[in-house]
Amino acid sequence: MARLLPFAFLISVACLFGLAWIVVQVDPDAADWYIFAAVDGLLFLAIWGLLGIALYFVRTRFYKRYSANWYFKTSFKMAFFVALFISVVAILATLKLITTVNLGLAIVALALFAFWSYLGKRS
Repeated sequence: MARLLPFAFLISVACLFGLAWIVVQVDPDAADWYIFAAVDGLLFLAIWGLLGIALYFVRTRFYKRYSANWYFKTSFKMAFFVALFISVVAILATLKLITTVNLGLAIVALALFAFWSYLGKRS
């Protein structure tokens, strides 16, 4: 699984370049809906890849208790939930729906999804 790290890095950096291009070149007042969907998707992929790689390297550097494949899977799983939360907040900000209630509901929904993902499934 660790052989996939260079591809995750390349995809994440490409997503960052795509985000930079959209921010610099696109007028938000005249943009179509799919530009905002692309921003959210690119933001999710960039954060997921880069945070997953960073967590993997930090965890394998300081803790040598488990196999590299286990660290790979769990690091990218943790990064997935962080990236998903940031993406949901970006969607709420795009739609101008940022309220305390909506943020609380997003946190509760993603926490339940993460709890089910880690503990709820039967192996």
